[in-house]
Amino acid sequence: MAPGTSAPRRVLGVDLATEPARTGLVEATWRDGAWRVAGPYPGDDATILERAAGSAVGLDAPLGWPDAFVEAVDAHHARRPWPEGVDAVDLRYRATDRFVVDLDLGVRPLSVSSDLIGAVAWRAAGLVASLGRVAGRPLARDGSDGVYEVYPAAALRAWGLLARRGERYKGRRVAEPGARALRRRIVTDLAAGVVGPVALAEGLDGAAVDSDHVLDAIVAALVVTAALAGATYPPPAALAARAAREGWIHVPRGAPTGGR
Repeated sequence: MAPGTSAPRRVLGVDLATEPARTGLVEATWRDGAWRVAGPYPGDDATILERAAGSAVGLDAPLGWPDAFVEAVDAHHARRPWPEGVDAVDLRYRATDRFVVDLDLGVRPLSVSSDLIGAVAWRAAGLVASLGRVAGRPLARDGSDGVYEVYPAAALRAWGLLARRGERYKGRRVAEPGARALRRRIVTDLAAGVVGPVALAEGLDGAAVDSDHVLDAIVAALVVTAALAGATYPPPAALAARAAREGWIHVPRGAPTGGR
C-alpha cells in the first residue's frame, strides 16, 4: 500500500460520531517503507480540520444522501407533490450502499435517510464543507478530492480479518471479553502487516483493543492508503455523477498485500 509519487504521504482516519468523545481519530504517515499510525487524538471538529491539512482523509460516515430522497424531500418542502411511484428502496439507499451489498461481504450499510446514522452524516457534511472552503471549492464525495468515505466492517471482511457470521467487535457488546479478544486479534494482524506495512505507535494497539472507535479510525486510515494505491473499488463510470453527490464507500479489493 505504498503511495504513488504524487499521492499524499499523510492520511487521517476518522471514526465519526455525533459527539467528539465517541469519535476516533488517528494519523498515518508514510515513512521508512511503512505507514506509521499515531494517536488517538481528540475527536473535535477543530482538531480534525487542523490535522486534515495536507492529508487524505477517511471518514467513517455517509458523505451524502440518496438522490431520490433529496429530490422527494425538496419537493415536499416546496409544497410540490411527493413524487409518484418513488421506490422506498431508492429513498433509503444510495448507489454505493447497493454496490457494497452486491459485493457479498455479508454487511449492509445503514440507511443515511432512515437510520440513526443520519445524525452522523450531518456532522460529516459540515466537515466536508469546511474542507471545501479551505480548498476554495466544494469537494466531490467520491474520494477524487482526497476525502474518502469508508466502512470499516466491510474493509475487515474484504481483508479476511472478520468472519461473515457471528463475530462482533463493536456495538452494544463492545466491552465483552469476546469483542475485546476479536479487536486484539484484528490489531495484531494489522500490526503484523497482513494488509501492508503498518507500524502502530506505542500504546495505540492497546487503545484500539479498548475502543472500537479507535480501531475503526485505524481501519479508516488504512482503507485510504489502499485507495491511494489503487486497491479499492472506484465508482463505475455509470455511477460516477451520483457518487460525487451521494458519496462512495471505498472497499478494498483483491488479496491483502501482506501475509499472516
